[in-house]
Amino acid sequence: MAYGAQRVDRAETGGAQGEGATVVKHDDGGGIRAVPPFVEAYTKITRPLGRLIVDLARFMTLADIAGWLLLSWDTVKTVVQRRLEKDYQRIGYRKVHAIAIDELYLGRARKYITLVIDLESGRIIWVDQGRGSQALREFWRRFKLSGARLKAVAMDMSGAYAASVRTHAPHAILTFDRFHVIKLMNERLDDLRRELVREAHDDNAKQAIKGLRWLLLHRRDNLEKDAARRLKRGLALNAPLQCGYLLKEELAELWEQRNGRNAWAFLREWCAKAKASGIRQLQAMAATLLRHAKGILSYYKTGLTSGKMEGINRKIRGLLASAFGFRDHDFLKLRLYALHEAKFKFVD
Repeated sequence: MAYGAQRVDRAETGGAQGEGATVVKHDDGGGIRAVPPFVEAYTKITRPLGRLIVDLARFMTLADIAGWLLLSWDTVKTVVQRRLEKDYQRIGYRKVHAIAIDELYLGRARKYITLVIDLESGRIIWVDQGRGSQALREFWRRFKLSGARLKAVAMDMSGAYAASVRTHAPHAILTFDRFHVIKLMNERLDDLRRELVREAHDDNAKQAIKGLRWLLLHRRDNLEKDAARRLKRGLALNAPLQCGYLLKEELAELWEQRNGRNAWAFLREWCAKAKASGIRQLQAMAATLLRHAKGILSYYKTGLTSGKMEGINRKIRGLLASAFGFRDHDFLKLRLYALHEAKFKFVD
């Protein structure tokens, strides 16, 4: 049966002088049935426009896209969400061998989310609300169903995440990441600084110590000359803080040893110095390192760090800031799964 054609004016498309664009719809004699080839069913957006919106979403906010294309924000969101649902409805785990696990604080409303990334591809492969083993339960179920075999995991020294890994992936080598170890050491050092500020009787000494906070967090080699001199003068006023800072700098050398055996000897020597210092914060740090020594030193077997995870966390914070937050949790998860497609660098 030959098909005829009808020309239908669509005034809402905004043609010149109020005239609508002409759209060809096919008719087999029994009424208009076929959908034009350039538009999907039940949508007002053509396929080329939809592809443009999705491409722009990689480096623009939805509000910017809507304003530029003269579309509603809801329309743009719907187009992007449908595409992401199609692409990330199912995530394959079969080729995943090494992962990083971390938590990220999203603010008072959403609290924490738990993230899992594939360390080989750098892609987020799991997002769930909350933190701890409960947030990983469904991930482990899907991972086991995929038939994948996990070889290594990088993470912080969270007891809940570590217990979850040992339960569901007992053959995987657990590595406590360098970044989180140094971060914990910085927290101990800052706690010591605050304690010394409270105990200082001289106002000049108190102000000198108080102003050292950000300088203490940086590696000495990364400080500019003026900052290094300020730090040196401040540390000279307080022996305990100087001791803590020097031990923090020395701890970074733990990951620069020739092999695991040398690293273990280095760690024991460092902990002995920390304990002998008589400083409560340093002694607590030494106890933590010895308790987690196996996971820390497994770096010399796996070579894993969660540097990619920290980069992703910065991207997520930038995404949230640029979008002024997300009201729809499901849409947020989809945007996070597609974060590796972003063509720009988010800034905090």
